[in-house]
Amino acid sequence: MGRTALALSLALAAGCTDSKPYPDLPEKNLKVMTVTAGGRVALEVHSLGEGCTRKYEGFVALDRPLIELGLPADRASLLVFEFHRGGLLPADTPIKKEVQALPRAGNRYELRVAYKDSIHDIELREIDLRAGTDREIDTRRRC
Repeated sequence: MGRTALALSLALAAGCTDSKPYPDLPEKNLKVMTVTAGGRVALEVHSLGEGCTRKYEGFVALDRPLIELGLPADRASLLVFEFHRGGLLPADTPIKKEVQALPRAGNRYELRVAYKDSIHDIELREIDLRAGTDREIDTRRRC
């Protein structure tokens, strides 16, 4: 099964209401590092507009330990993670966690996602390539 077909089947199994793949950007500014044990994680990407209106952009299958994405710089994005316990088909309601990000031009981002024994953890770091520094980003939704 091809990567797109597998991603589509995972999104459908995850219960995503809209199953279009995220239209990735050529410049990759986000590394998503995923570690799971006894479950799986699905990701939906939304853009945030005026008044915090959200627009579904697509899904990304987090089926590998490292996936690189391109998010638009200087535009708020809402990343919605769905944590599912075991198997391909959900046996129960997934846990959803929303992360708001505003990538800045010239910076890179690392997102660590862990799901083990029904416990999830998400950490987002911003790496300033010019200064050679990094910092943890507050990912709480502000709208």
